[in-house]
Amino acid sequence: MNSFYKNIGLYEYQTFEIEMNKSEFLEHLKKITYKTNSSFISFIPDHGIPTRFEYRGFVTKDNFIIKRRKRFFDYNIFPSIIKGVISEKNNVTLIKIEFTPFSIHLLPLVLAPLLFLLIAIFEIRNEENYFMIAVPIILAVSQYFILKKNIKRDKYDFERELNFIVRKSNQLKR
Repeated sequence: MNSFYKNIGLYEYQTFEIEMNKSEFLEHLKKITYKTNSSFISFIPDHGIPTRFEYRGFVTKDNFIIKRRKRFFDYNIFPSIIKGVISEKNNVTLIKIEFTPFSIHLLPLVLAPLLFLLIAIFEIRNEENYFMIAVPIILAVSQYFILKKNIKRDKYDFERELNFIVRKSNQLKR
């Protein structure tokens, strides 16, 4: 699936090196992550999660899969999935991070244009109205750019969160 996301431009990859113990980093990441299953479908909605958690997902000793939680009146309605692999060498933690869209958000990208194309086919048979073909194309393109923008925003936000964790850890050591 990652190769499909790479081909359509909805995949971001980043490596991040921090001078911190792996266990210490995992402890900080667990403090801001509400534990849920990996499918992110649970009976607890995002607004039902306590406010101290920024992300939902799970964190193990070698990797994590998280998603930024939605807040009330949040305009980022398509948060991306953040997958990471954590390794450590010489007290330097290396984090390899992948940002991909949530698979359910690709469904409207496919279904809405198909629905409008069906409507357009029936309309074109009755009249010479070719404008209906442009509507699904505009919807698909706008959905694509919304997903791409949200992946870039989530990448920026998670990078800021990692920098904050490192700074906070360094302040506590002093």
